[in-house]
Amino acid sequence: MDSGIDFTMVFPARILMVVDGRYPATGGAEMQARLLSRSFVAAGHRVRVLVPQLDRSQPCADDVDGVPVVRLAYPRIKGVGAVLLNLRFAYWLLRHQDEFDAVHIHMMHNLAGAAGWIKRWLKPTVIVKVSGAAEFQGGILDPALQGKPIHRILRAGAQRLDAYQCISKRTAQIMEQAGFERNRLHLLPNAVDLARFAPPASRDQATLRAVFVGRHVPVKGLDVLLAAWAKAALPPGAQLTVAGDGPERDRLIALAHQLGIAQSVAFPGLVHDVPALLRASNLYVQASHQEGLPNAVLEAMANGLPTIATRISGHEDVIADGVTGMLVPPNQVDALAEALSQLAARDDLRQTMGDAARQFVEQHYATETVLEALLAVYRREGASTYGQTDLKINASR
Repeated sequence: MDSGIDFTMVFPARILMVVDGRYPATGGAEMQARLLSRSFVAAGHRVRVLVPQLDRSQPCADDVDGVPVVRLAYPRIKGVGAVLLNLRFAYWLLRHQDEFDAVHIHMMHNLAGAAGWIKRWLKPTVIVKVSGAAEFQGGILDPALQGKPIHRILRAGAQRLDAYQCISKRTAQIMEQAGFERNRLHLLPNAVDLARFAPPASRDQATLRAVFVGRHVPVKGLDVLLAAWAKAALPPGAQLTVAGDGPERDRLIALAHQLGIAQSVAFPGLVHDVPALLRASNLYVQASHQEGLPNAVLEAMANGLPTIATRISGHEDVIADGVTGMLVPPNQVDALAEALSQLAARDDLRQTMGDAARQFVEQHYATETVLEALLAVYRREGASTYGQTDLKINASR
């Protein structure tokens, strides 16, 4: 992408990526932080990653993809350990702040709250990414938990940060309703590695091969997906692959047997080569009840797959109904089964929608596009993009 500005020459940024969890890992926040880190380095910027040492077998000083990683050790004492981790994180930021121009925290959780309480003494821009479900349900932004002192403290700290990366329009709306200043909200999507998630030169459409990749947890609606698969009018040989792992996996395997679809549904567990799995498929399906901006859907679209998904925030931001895929009401087996039946019978439509999906992601979610937008926020250039720039998400509608 030619933006007309050589950011590497104008300002080689020094960036600290903070991940409030295990790193590296297969979670959405961790994978996005990893992609951004190596992409910024490839563009000539300087990046370091800071994470808690959740696994003591991992070293405190490490290297992932050529990017230095620092893991903060802390005592494993329930309750007290989290407080001590927050204090050590705050001290580390204060001590090393002159080494960075921007601190990018990849979840609105404990470390974001801790950073907020020392923000007045920090020179770097501090931005936190807000995905949605993790923060608003059980996290520090959950209204039901605001009576707990620790949640009030962390939330008050988080409100002091410079900027908030909202990856969907609904997330930005909830943030504003929760009292966060509108002029600090930025609609900035997750980036997609277009080279890694590239479609095959030609895709076999002769046999329906649908796929889902993600955690096997209730919010993903996988029981609804299996029920719809059992009810849909499918051609002989149609196959559904439900990749990933989680607490629901055994129950879902049993459900597939109960529904009589075990022969047409595969549960391979964790798949290390997700791009290869997507290239071998010709339809992506996601029946979630709630999402932020799902990396799995964006990666499937980048791979040239049409997507059938539930009409919820996150999905609505990226899928143009009838153009790049189909949207159905959440938790509605019949509607999902009907959509599956329609696309199962139309290999030409699957190909057309898949081509449109790839084009859409290329235009709006390429890594270079997201890096440019993030650099502008890091440098505090311009105003909030919430309410002014529509992120160009779902521009087809």
